[in-house]
Amino acid sequence: MDDEVSKGRPVSTPIEASAETLSGFRTLDIQTDRLLSSWLREAGVPDGALKANEPAPDFLLPEANGKLVSSLELRQTAPLIVTFVYGTWSPLCAAGLRALHGATPSIRAAGARAIAITPETGDLPRNFKRDHRLDLEILSDLDLGVSLSFGLVSVVPAEIKSRLLQRGLDLSAPHGFSFWMLPMPATYVLDQRGIIRRACVGPDSITGATTETVLAALSELDEPKPRP
Repeated sequence: MDDEVSKGRPVSTPIEASAETLSGFRTLDIQTDRLLSSWLREAGVPDGALKANEPAPDFLLPEANGKLVSSLELRQTAPLIVTFVYGTWSPLCAAGLRALHGATPSIRAAGARAIAITPETGDLPRNFKRDHRLDLEILSDLDLGVSLSFGLVSVVPAEIKSRLLQRGLDLSAPHGFSFWMLPMPATYVLDQRGIIRRACVGPDSITGATTETVLAALSELDEPKPRP
């Protein structure tokens, strides 16, 4: 199945199963994750996201160290895995970034590249990458333009905004702009033509559970196409 959408399904992530993953995060942050996951599924964001067999838009974004990274240049040399997160503050997204880091040797062995995209400003992803020793390119989608082009963004409603502020989370600070919007977590596998070969969209799409899905999609890229 090329498209995997978590809307309407319970979220199953390492967050709930691993004390190591929980280390360093407040219970409040974990509860906030679950609140956002529930809202994003109910908002129907996965329904409007790009799907398998559709062309992915190319983009140019700054990496954590400030270097500009071109998806066109990357995918022309190797298949590309693109993972979207809504922030390194999030235990769910942190688990996803760690899982992607852990899968990087297998992804490279399959002849592919992997990148992650966050709406946060440069210092936050740079510090997260350093602190967790991640061998992973984390790009900053500062105006959410790339996330919008993939159909992943939803405006945070006033009720959710109020609840987040009560919990001490002001998204305008890490995102660097006053508009309260969030991208749906997602993982895409792009072939060298920029066609989406696998689309995993939803709060549980960025954890280690998708590693097999990504690697299976990469193996399918080398399989001969059936004759018409």
